[in-house]
Amino acid sequence: MAPLSLSGPTRSVPTDYSELLDLLGSRPQPAVVFYSADESRVELSGRVLANWAVKLIGLLSEEYDLGEADVVLLDSPAHWKAAAVLLAASAMGAEVAVGSADDAEVVITDRPRDWIGSPQLGQAELGALSAGMLDASFEAATGEALPAWVLDISAETPQQPDQLLAPLDPVSLPETAQEAASPLVLTDWQPDSVPAMVSTWAHGGVVVLFEGEAGGPRWEQMRRNEGLA
Repeated sequence: MAPLSLSGPTRSVPTDYSELLDLLGSRPQPAVVFYSADESRVELSGRVLANWAVKLIGLLSEEYDLGEADVVLLDSPAHWKAAAVLLAASAMGAEVAVGSADDAEVVITDRPRDWIGSPQLGQAELGALSAGMLDASFEAATGEALPAWVLDISAETPQQPDQLLAPLDPVSLPETAQEAASPLVLTDWQPDSVPAMVSTWAHGGVVVLFEGEAGGPRWEQMRRNEGLA
């Protein structure tokens, strides 16, 4: 007689973004933990992260029709909503750049004032991103009004459907040399951040986003909280 097992069936590691979103959507456990500079801690389950990503895919499809070979430049600290943007844009097949990109079709930033009227924006579209979970709009969160032509991501994303209106085109997950360590701790965005986060989530791990420099009391408290001390 086979031994009784109390564990559920083992799920295979996803190989494309549709499978990854399905995996995250079935996960009530945390997938992202965000430590903000004001010392708050925000925890998102896989289900919540997948829901935000699906809504963002709907919004980015509606506004920009993003697809393969399009470039999205993310100019934002490493907070949870930016991570959801990275996940959504990557799932659509877009190339995600951090820091700078001369050929970006879309720039998503928490500093829209620095981009409006800047020659660096060129012909790119501009989206504004605030970091709060319950932000009604960028202006409500920051006190900064946006021109009508700037997409207010925090205001528009919650209005999107909770399910995709059409299946995603197959987009393979980026290859990684090995399973990423969990928790994966990031203090800023680097070129390898997307592959590292995706690998962590694909293997059931947690991504910890820390706003600020490594070191000091906040850093050490975060490490204790997340079992890294």
